[in-house]
Amino acid sequence: MVSFAARWLRRRPLSYTVLVVFILDRSLSMMAPRTYDHRGKWFHLIDLVELLLKRLNRSRMAPAFRVGFIWYSDDVDVVERDGNVYFPVAPRNLALEAFRESTERNRPYGMTAIADALDAAASVVEKYINHVTLPPEKYGTVFLFSDGRETKRSVDDVVTAAEKITMDLAEKLRSLNERNRIGLATIALGKDADRETLRDIATYLREAQRKVLEERGLLALVDPPYHEKMFIDSPSENRITREWEEAVRRFVERLSETATV
Repeated sequence: MVSFAARWLRRRPLSYTVLVVFILDRSLSMMAPRTYDHRGKWFHLIDLVELLLKRLNRSRMAPAFRVGFIWYSDDVDVVERDGNVYFPVAPRNLALEAFRESTERNRPYGMTAIADALDAAASVVEKYINHVTLPPEKYGTVFLFSDGRETKRSVDDVVTAAEKITMDLAEKLRSLNERNRIGLATIALGKDADRETLRDIATYLREAQRKVLEERGLLALVDPPYHEKMFIDSPSENRITREWEEAVRRFVERLSETATV
């Protein structure tokens, strides 16, 4: 039975919201069975996101979350449903429903248009910033998953697209409320990823986030050996293990929940 306090928390007006955007690689290389159960990495990425959405639904912050999805390979698909590009996880998990629908049309093919995907993410973030019916206190984290290198444009274009989120839109977000912030986290899904660029474009961890990751036993995984940025490197043996996969889930969950600290 749900307690009165829990029901009240779900019903009370929100004083803030937290945007979570998943940028998901669906290039052909994502079918490579470099995983502990020999399924393609794409299937593991789906499992990872689905479990995360279920966890966010159970979070104390569940009413605050809004989640968007962008798939990319040669082209980009911004997941849209009923005119919306980000979705609540509670009380009904519309984000999970929208994500599951999107997987049917986003099976792996083609190359890796990372810059285009970041541009699309920037458009989602901008809509969130301009969403006037949401409270002006807004936070967010964009999570970029990649197992390859930019093949459509240049690395400089990737950096420029990332900076639009981490600099231009972050400044616009702060103009609404000085507490507002947005970060970009990057996850390398294999050693063929452009790991140097992924680290370069990732946002620096705030000290409060770093402390939470350390307390949860996750800091060793994050941006080794410096532990400064929102970056997770490829598994050491270039194969997704159960332990690495679960650690990535926990990393994304913790960063999402600490966006406000």
